[in-house]
Amino acid sequence: MISSVQPSIFYMAFNMEDPVVGGYSQRARKLRQAISIAQNQEEYISIFMNERGVAAQGPIPPGIFGYKEGREGTNFVVYDWVDGKRVRKSIATAKRLLAEAGYPEGISQTTGKRLKLYYDTTATGPDDRALMDWRRKQFAKLGIDLVIRATDYNRFQDKVRKGKVQIFSWGWNADYPDPENFLFLLYGGNAVVDTNGAGINSSNYKNAAFDALFNEIKSMENSKARMEKIEKMLQIVREDAPWVWGVYPKSLALVHGWFGNVAAHAMANNTLKYKKIDAQTRVKSQQAWNQPVRYPIFLFVAGILLCAFLLYRAYRKRQSRVIMKEVR
Repeated sequence: MISSVQPSIFYMAFNMEDPVVGGYSQRARKLRQAISIAQNQEEYISIFMNERGVAAQGPIPPGIFGYKEGREGTNFVVYDWVDGKRVRKSIATAKRLLAEAGYPEGISQTTGKRLKLYYDTTATGPDDRALMDWRRKQFAKLGIDLVIRATDYNRFQDKVRKGKVQIFSWGWNADYPDPENFLFLLYGGNAVVDTNGAGINSSNYKNAAFDALFNEIKSMENSKARMEKIEKMLQIVREDAPWVWGVYPKSLALVHGWFGNVAAHAMANNTLKYKKIDAQTRVKSQQAWNQPVRYPIFLFVAGILLCAFLLYRAYRKRQSRVIMKEVR
């Protein structure tokens, strides 16, 4: 079995233009951070992905320059590092942040009403009901009501491009193996509301410090200096939390031992010319695995003979009775 983490990310985004979940004040940041902690991605991976994923720590997936394993790559806004592993911060921590944002137990200090947020999605099928129920439960842990607004994909895209959404989920697959291909999803110059829907920054995130660093690293060679700048960018977006970072998906494949050069490579499509088959091993395995099973034939023949014997015996008994009647 070959397993690899894909150069992809699936995330839940906040529209930074929205008056409730958007903005760059401490209140807005803490609200988004509290929601990020409450979204139990490990549970999501277990229930809906059959463990085929890794909880994301930022926009850059494994295998791409800028991603770091272990403690160095941990998002400490959402996780703690305990006994050598990541542990999601408690709901108590999320509730404290929510209270500091002005929503103790999910109640607005301004209006006295429970906070109600809107989640736009294209999940309209009957099989999506369990996922939407799970989404509601994650927000309910903070006392927040989540309203699901389901629509078709064309309408959904139109709402995102016009900034008419509040919270939504989306994803990105790498076009080429470089961190720029993920960081540009958060570059202010790509905000969809400022580019008439042509931009790729669907959350409309804009941070001058992040943008300045992006312009520096986007054409740099991979180096220590580039890594240091990327780490600063990751720290900025983790604090601002324009996304709930979501999941890096895993791919799984089963191959025979005689099939060679099949290491996972999500960035290349021309790998067929490198693959090889060990014909001798294949033949030996086929001979070992495909030995003929003869006993069903013997059972079949024995069954026919038994039936023939029983029929012959019944026939002889019947003939005997006929002869006895004639004699009498």
